[in-house]
Amino acid sequence: MTRPRGTAPLIVGLGGAAAGALLGYWGGTLMLSGGREATVGDGLPPYSLVVVVIAAIIGIGVPLVAIGWYFRQKVSLAGQPHRVQALWLGLVWGTIAMLLAGSLNGIASLLPGGLIWPGLVEEFLKLLVPVILLLSSRTYRSPRLGAWLVLVAAAWLGFLEGISYIITSLDPILDGAEAPSDAPFVMMMDVIVRIIAEVSHPLITVGAAVLIWLAAKTLPTGRAIGVGVLAYLGAAAIHGLNDAVIDGPVRDWNVPVSIVLEALYVVAVFVFWFRPQVRRLQGDGSAHR
Repeated sequence: MTRPRGTAPLIVGLGGAAAGALLGYWGGTLMLSGGREATVGDGLPPYSLVVVVIAAIIGIGVPLVAIGWYFRQKVSLAGQPHRVQALWLGLVWGTIAMLLAGSLNGIASLLPGGLIWPGLVEEFLKLLVPVILLLSSRTYRSPRLGAWLVLVAAAWLGFLEGISYIITSLDPILDGAEAPSDAPFVMMMDVIVRIIAEVSHPLITVGAAVLIWLAAKTLPTGRAIGVGVLAYLGAAAIHGLNDAVIDGPVRDWNVPVSIVLEALYVVAVFVFWFRPQVRRLQGDGSAHR
């Protein structure tokens, strides 16, 4: 009996998330243990904080790589000579988009609507340069190459965002504040929350990208633009559901419930948004065009 394709990335992604969570717990334990707070070197942070950052790198990075692995299993990029170029473009644009999002989200939060805006801002930024390339370059009119570019940009943005959140949460301790009495649990949950939140980035945006690229390929210009706008708004709405509801009022009401709902949210995004669009891309037949 053969194992379904996609099982291996799922196992690796879950394993990486579990390893990150356990390392986060260990880092929190080190914060409370006397005599283990020696620094790695002069001017460098304590081992405990280094362990927590490594936990975030593994816990966030491995599941994101697993999503890319899953995508490449399902969608062949054979015959796409610029797939490596798309990888590097995605990394560069993901970095720039993360920095822009940090600035624009702060401004947007002052507008009416509050937590609705980050979804609109971040989904727009993740799609911006790929869509410009779609409109200006024959190479990036390929739905498969376009979706790959979006996946890399969105995953890298999510990775950088997650690491920045973890480092920011450690700033008070780096400044001399005492670690919380429940530091092992707090550090583990910080890593878990960032894993869940950041994994959603490529899942949401790639679903929209497939709709946009296939519409651009198969529909008249007017209808393709309409589908593209709806796909972007759909992605922003899915993103906003987490930011404005699960990570907002629900988190304020009950943290464990919000984390469980956030995990269910990511599973639902994968099952009902990302995977169906990847299957449509499988049937596109543009691998060798």
